[in-house]
Amino acid sequence: MKTLRGMVCATLAVLLTLAGVVAPAEADEPKGQSARIFVPFTAGGSSDLVARQMAQKLSDIWGTPVIVENRPGAAGTLASRALVQAPPDGRTLLIVASGHAINELIYDKLPYRTIGDFTAIAQVADIPNVLIVPKGSPYRSASEVVAAAKANANGLSYGTAGAGTSVHLAGELLKAMTGGRFEAIHFKGDSASLTALVGEHIALSFNTVPGAKAQIEAGGVRALAVTSAVRSSSLASVPTLGESAVKGYEVSNWFGILGPAAMDPKLLAKLNADIRKSLSDPVTLGKLGELGIMIKLSSPQEFDKLIRSDIDKWRPVIAKLGLRGSTN
Repeated sequence: MKTLRGMVCATLAVLLTLAGVVAPAEADEPKGQSARIFVPFTAGGSSDLVARQMAQKLSDIWGTPVIVENRPGAAGTLASRALVQAPPDGRTLLIVASGHAINELIYDKLPYRTIGDFTAIAQVADIPNVLIVPKGSPYRSASEVVAAAKANANGLSYGTAGAGTSVHLAGELLKAMTGGRFEAIHFKGDSASLTALVGEHIALSFNTVPGAKAQIEAGGVRALAVTSAVRSSSLASVPTLGESAVKGYEVSNWFGILGPAAMDPKLLAKLNADIRKSLSDPVTLGKLGELGIMIKLSSPQEFDKLIRSDIDKWRPVIAKLGLRGSTN
């Protein structure tokens, strides 16, 4: 009887372990276990805001804590490397911005394969960027900034959330399209570059609208233009760079969720469904919408296609700008 009882207990233990590995959202979490979402930038930025909203809802759905871990540095590659080393059990996820695809084109060597070492789970948002200056800045428009960058022998420094990010490319594209002297100063996230700008340590900065909106409304910084093709609904009075300074200019930004490679298809489908649910309720949509974050949800296949198409889209631009290897 003791032997039979031991066999039954052992079998149940194996089944419970497998249930946790295959689908943490469908089984009771073993005591002490939780899920993690890595954020590759500092706390307070727009990707951090989306991750925390999602984590709160997923905690309710899964009945287990979902912890947000900020792992800033090296334009997001530190967090990405941590993810690929995790088991593909659905307990470790990563939120990435469009810079994840761009890193493939800028860095000579990455500690992972952009295509091959990840599982695309879902796109979750579209985010416009904004060109901002300190409240005491003499510049009142994007055209004045461009004129100053051309006239000043030392140029103008601008802050970014990290080399290879969408906001970095926003500045590089402005430099390429205008011939102005712009020097990128890289920080470990949206909030860090914003802090430097408020302190007037840099002349201007490209930030995400959600990351900068509170400071814009408080008067700590002044918004001159958004980088998207159309105006942001949350900053309706702020013109686009295309209409105010550089015709044809456009840089967009997206956020999405990745898992490690080789995730079980059933687990992938469950994670996608739960992420959709976590970001679809009216309260969450309203809260993020007020911050300038437009929720845009996709299938795993659609998100994988987006990453691949962005690599192809930016490849000739990165080559023309000569950015390959410039961040090492």
